[in-house]
Amino acid sequence: MPGDSPRKTWEDGRSADKPYLFRPCSRRARSIRGNAGRHAMGIRQHDRAASIWAKMCFLASETDSPVSIEHACVICGQVLDAVGVGLTLTAAGGLTEPVFATDERSRELEDLQSTLGEGPAVEVVRGGMLVVVTDVTSSEASLRWPIFAPEAVDRSVKSIIAVPIRAGAVKVGVVDCYREFAGAPSRERRAQALVCAEAVITLAIAEADAGGPGLAGLIDRGFTGHRDRVHQAAGMVSVQLGIGPADALARLRAFAYANDRKLDEVATDVVLRRVTFRSGP
Repeated sequence: MPGDSPRKTWEDGRSADKPYLFRPCSRRARSIRGNAGRHAMGIRQHDRAASIWAKMCFLASETDSPVSIEHACVICGQVLDAVGVGLTLTAAGGLTEPVFATDERSRELEDLQSTLGEGPAVEVVRGGMLVVVTDVTSSEASLRWPIFAPEAVDRSVKSIIAVPIRAGAVKVGVVDCYREFAGAPSRERRAQALVCAEAVITLAIAEADAGGPGLAGLIDRGFTGHRDRVHQAAGMVSVQLGIGPADALARLRAFAYANDRKLDEVATDVVLRRVTFRSGP
């Protein structure tokens, strides 16, 4: 009405004469709420990181050793209720390099993914995003990884969470967490797992700055570095069959799996000319 005084409102948009009637928030109120939300999120992230590092420090203290990349992988498995964890790094030419595992089953699955060129770790290395396989026994998983999925099921693995390790935009590797039950972890558990992956990079840089081996040094612990042999063998197969390097690598992987052997073993035999590939009948 003309002559009426402007209606007063509260900061949150409530009418002064009808305090419980909510109106659209003012720009200032929305800004205040947005800043408060971001502040609260920052606190949660800080608390989450502090909790993860406290767990790693406690784990390291049990063996009176400094916090290491292995500890970050183990804690990643703990927050995701995994029975085993494997760490795979990226290598030149699209190869994956398994470098650490907490147990023999995880070691076998990491090596199998590298041999086959398929599995959650391979997808993470290619795409850089977290991969959650809620049910390895599902038809979807079998279609996605026709060889790897049945092998994982045979080893009593029901779900897998593959956590990417990145240094900025660079894809470095993946932490595979193997679980004996189906289902997906909560959003908070996933966030904690990503903190563990960030810790891998932080610890690797710290090790390198202190004169240690960093990530590269893990390759000699429990796994044999096979990158050069595989590349050399793929080159030889490429010449023998007159095909490209990528197709030659696929033939090596197929031969290794068909003969129940590791890719590195087959590559060694090819390099030493104990195994040759010939085209034709």
